[in-house]
Amino acid sequence: MARCPRPVRSTRRLTLLLLVGATMIAGAQVPAFGQRADQTAMSVPRPALQGGVAGLPQPLAPSDAARLRRIFDLQARGEMAQAAREAERLDDRRLLGHVMADRWARGHAAQVPDLLAWLSDYADHPDAPAVHALLVRRAPRGTELPPAPVTNALPEDGEVVPEENDPPARQVSRNPALDRTVRDRARNGQVSAALSAIDRSRASTAYAALLRADVAQILFQAGSDEEAFQVASAAARNAGGTGFPALVAGLAAWGMDRPELALPYFEAAARAEAASPAVRSAAAFWTARAAVRARRPQSYVPWMMQAAQEPRTFYGLVARRSLGLPMGFAWERELAGESEAAAIAESAAGWRALALLQVGQADRAEAEMRALWPRVQGNAGVMRAMLVIASQANMTDLAAQLAALQQSADGRPRDFARFPLPQLRPLNGFRMDPALVYALARQESNFNANAVSPAGARGLMQIMPATASYVTGDASLRGAGIRRLHDPAFSLEVGQRYVAYLARHDQVEGDLIRVLAAYNNGPGNLARWLPAVRHRTDPFLFIESIPVTETRSFVQRVLAYSWIYAARLGLPAPSLDALAAGEFPRFSDGAEVAAMLRRSN
Repeated sequence: MARCPRPVRSTRRLTLLLLVGATMIAGAQVPAFGQRADQTAMSVPRPALQGGVAGLPQPLAPSDAARLRRIFDLQARGEMAQAAREAERLDDRRLLGHVMADRWARGHAAQVPDLLAWLSDYADHPDAPAVHALLVRRAPRGTELPPAPVTNALPEDGEVVPEENDPPARQVSRNPALDRTVRDRARNGQVSAALSAIDRSRASTAYAALLRADVAQILFQAGSDEEAFQVASAAARNAGGTGFPALVAGLAAWGMDRPELALPYFEAAARAEAASPAVRSAAAFWTARAAVRARRPQSYVPWMMQAAQEPRTFYGLVARRSLGLPMGFAWERELAGESEAAAIAESAAGWRALALLQVGQADRAEAEMRALWPRVQGNAGVMRAMLVIASQANMTDLAAQLAALQQSADGRPRDFARFPLPQLRPLNGFRMDPALVYALARQESNFNANAVSPAGARGLMQIMPATASYVTGDASLRGAGIRRLHDPAFSLEVGQRYVAYLARHDQVEGDLIRVLAAYNNGPGNLARWLPAVRHRTDPFLFIESIPVTETRSFVQRVLAYSWIYAARLGLPAPSLDALAAGEFPRFSDGAEVAAMLRRSN
């Protein structure tokens, strides 16, 4: 079971942080937000929503709404003087803080008195930390400055995946520096040094067990099954209810061709109270497999049924298909009453969010909603209204986060928000399974056409400019034509071409698991680590043996998401059928996809 890192995520908001440490020219391509916890990424702002969002409260008078749309449009074009004259004519001035922040973010010179006045009046705005940072940079030495604003907004740096989180009451606090030290030493073959670092760390019993399981997993992926089993089985004895050490011990025993030895460890992991649903589901699935090989076939169905209780996980979905169970997703949209929507508008941040949506400023509205979230947790009605607003406004990142957070709180899935269904229209139609296209776009960008990764990958499908240039034969995509990668139709076309190219690669040969591994890790990296990966006859053990944590997670997530989208689109899921039969899934070419689409209509 891959222990999933936070996925690459992309936010959209153009902030004043861009001005700190660098001069920005109005209209230039814009760096922005955090995608991973330890990396910085970029984005270009979303186009304005003309006329606001239908079906949502519109707190501004029509005259002010029209004037504010003009103001933001003028500022986007660099016509700051005309925008300022329009701002003077506003009757309702509650969005003036956003107007001024937007003006500075677009390169208009900010004077120290203006920044001080802004912080005095608008310290509760999402831009306050950036404005304060700009003030610190601009103020003459010795200027008395106000304290830095304290914010507690819902962060943008990652997606909450309830199935992959341990129970809140049993979560183990980890030390990232110690994690890196232990894993780096283990990957470099310094197993004794890695284990010694754990012993010297005074980590809690449960945390130490998880670290030893990390070492064991690296040994297992390197082919050292016996040593991996020794380390993991010892860790499992002191796991404190965490299931991961026992799961790794079971996998190592399976790799030793000892299913009878693996069975009790898989069972222990499946029963672990402090393990995530994904770990328990994986362990139950492997318990069912081990029971058959250990000549206890009567245990197969009960354990597979337990695995199937988590239908939003990789192993849970395979278990459901193996048993012939329906998918069971919650596609019904939630509704919010007028009183709940009104409750949002009663707060200053909520009012500003709705007003910003009314004038087409979705990025700024999302920032206000993120700032509002910590203050409304526990109010089920308002939380539901926030989710409805985020979904209707196509804030896919925020809606997915809110849905997952609410599921973590009350256990009720909200699949309509976690797995949105925008209308994707590739330039030349679907050349591959549409469900797989949706899954890749969901995982890579969450349907944010403006996303730019830390490495420079762009658009819905997160394609590197050099890769796009190669697969299309268009050299301009590495330079003047780079913005075409943010065109959804073009990104989908290029992404599909790249997947088809990978499927034909010598190291891939049409195997879908390797296609996805190459998409995430690159075909060159795949070629380097693939020869050392064993278990070429067992697709599940092959996936667990992928030595790159992010890639292992990516493969499982994209496969699972493709099956979820197949269910939502009413399409077959041939890769799920193949894995349920114990076979490696194959990439479906254009002719196969055309036949599949004809059968589904």
